[in-house]
Amino acid sequence: MRRTRMISAAVALGISLGAAVAAVPSAHAQTVKISPSTVSASGAKPVVGVNLYVDQNYPLAAVKAWGWRDLKYIAYTLKLKAVAIDWDYNVPSAGSDVVRSSPTRTPRIADLMALTKIAKYLGLRVEYRALFAIDNVDDRSSSIAPKNLGRWLNSLLSTETPALKLAEREAVPEFVVGTEMASIDQSPLWADFFSRAAKVYVGALSYASWGGQSGTSGFFGSHRVVLPVYHLGASAYPPIALPDNASVASLTTAWKNFLTAHTPASVLSRTTIDELGIPALAGSYSDPWQWHNLTGTADPTIQAHWFTAACDAVAAEHMRGIYFWSMNLNDDPAHPFSSLVSFEGRPASVAAIRSCA
Repeated sequence: MRRTRMISAAVALGISLGAAVAAVPSAHAQTVKISPSTVSASGAKPVVGVNLYVDQNYPLAAVKAWGWRDLKYIAYTLKLKAVAIDWDYNVPSAGSDVVRSSPTRTPRIADLMALTKIAKYLGLRVEYRALFAIDNVDDRSSSIAPKNLGRWLNSLLSTETPALKLAEREAVPEFVVGTEMASIDQSPLWADFFSRAAKVYVGALSYASWGGQSGTSGFFGSHRVVLPVYHLGASAYPPIALPDNASVASLTTAWKNFLTAHTPASVLSRTTIDELGIPALAGSYSDPWQWHNLTGTADPTIQAHWFTAACDAVAAEHMRGIYFWSMNLNDDPAHPFSSLVSFEGRPASVAAIRSCA
């Protein structure tokens, strides 16, 4: 989706980290891999989680302290059972054939390992999801369009391999290797990428396709090309032409129509909505992806009703799961940053997420 993600400035570490950075007892680490497809096929509710976005390369002590705080919030306040740990790799320019770990944006393997161990200790199912910045900026004003896609994929696999190895060691059930690269995510060259990645990591490999608009391009559109993996994923920001006072029932119907217009049940049952969000702002149903330069008075019911409708539709269509965007690692849920997009600090949105689980 061509939109700007919420990027928050780092908060100064003016407090003692103390016991919050203590190591997680390894005896509590989960070692059994859980197949999301098994959960869906059993008739159970979809996996429900939150995207925990690590948007900068923070000191390890801060990662641990904030990780304990945020993951406890997900497990105990939101009462969820899953978290997607999201981070950025950097592409120097839109036409570059290179993918790199950014020294300022990309967390280190030690950071990911710490967050993973904390999450598992708290009983959370962990998913990894890779995002991409262009020239270290998270504003996709132009699509990633490498001159040589084969070289770009080779570079991606090389850069991603340490995280794939970590996911294998820590028995992370799912690794979303890329997100929303509509210009390249339907190439047959991905088959070789996934084949080689599967030799490093034997869990569920996935990819979060751009959700698209019904009847046009994108995963839920009429021209979908499914990548060569069983576990599918997509972001979902459907344009829904309903008024601000629309009922949850009518929003749910619109969501179901978006999901099913061109996507058969056999595909939906393999698909997770890896990212879903909307500003708590009047008029957002028609363009929920518009997050840049937002102004106006917050309307919490917009976001809460959207969350509830999406959750009801995902459950009704027997999809694998749904992840709500997002929590920034350095954002204190008890005193969240001022944002029309964040759900933290909005009781109605929090209640909608909790009821989804």
